[in-house]
Amino acid sequence: MTNYAHFDDSHLIDLLQVRDQRAYTEIYNRFWPVLFRHARRMLQDDDEATDVVQDIFAKLWEKADAIKLSGNLAGYLYSATRNRVIDRIDRHRLEKRYLDSLANFLQHSQAVTEDQVLAAELARRIEEEVAKLPKKMQRIFLMRQEAEQSYKEIAHTIGTSEGNVKKQLYNAMKLLRSKLHISMLLICWNILSYWYRHFH
Repeated sequence: MTNYAHFDDSHLIDLLQVRDQRAYTEIYNRFWPVLFRHARRMLQDDDEATDVVQDIFAKLWEKADAIKLSGNLAGYLYSATRNRVIDRIDRHRLEKRYLDSLANFLQHSQAVTEDQVLAAELARRIEEEVAKLPKKMQRIFLMRQEAEQSYKEIAHTIGTSEGNVKKQLYNAMKLLRSKLHISMLLICWNILSYWYRHFH
């Protein structure tokens, strides 16, 4: 029985190219340990190194009849291993950047979504209570908060005094605070203006 361990690399390449399974097995046994150490040294991970080397040998057999090595089997395998390791490192870097970006996006999105839910709920409750205000008070309130008109503009449109406009707005805010059970002026002019601008 032929002992393939006695064949040099060039002979093994010739046999490999005609898909000699025993030649392939000899190449695998001869180079797997050194290629594994080479990959592990670069990757610092046994599983990753194993995957790289296994992939190298899988491709070697897959393309056996098309490989042109000129007798330098060791050089080919070392180069293939190094390139595959570099590709894997680059991919991990890209994946890390992607995952970091994704995590940041999800964290931000979650915060935004929660804020939007709270804002939408507050806006809905405000709208319900505004709709219950007396018609004149409701009109003045919406002209001020939604249309952002000045006291003077509202007074001119309604046909009343600026003092009456301010009084109506004060009463509207008082009613809203009471109905919504929100204390310490949580519904202030700026908040209401913001919600009406963003939810209408």
